[in-house]
Amino acid sequence: MCFELLGFDIILDSKLKPMLLEVNSAPSFATESPLDYEIKRGLFVDMFGILGLTLQRKKEKLQSVY
Repeated sequence: MCFELLGFDIILDSKLKPMLLEVNSAPSFATESPLDYEIKRGLFVDMFGILGLTLQRKKEKLQSVY
């Protein structure tokens, strides 16, 4: 399995039209506020869910190894 997580910086104009500023190939995952933490936590939960990497699947893999 191979994937890449990109960071998109977007700004909204006065009519809420989105404009792409840049795409980061190595976005920061540091959290500087409770809101920042919740947003990034949700990102990881969604990403792992899309990839099918759940806690249950990890437990099953670990049990099959040991």
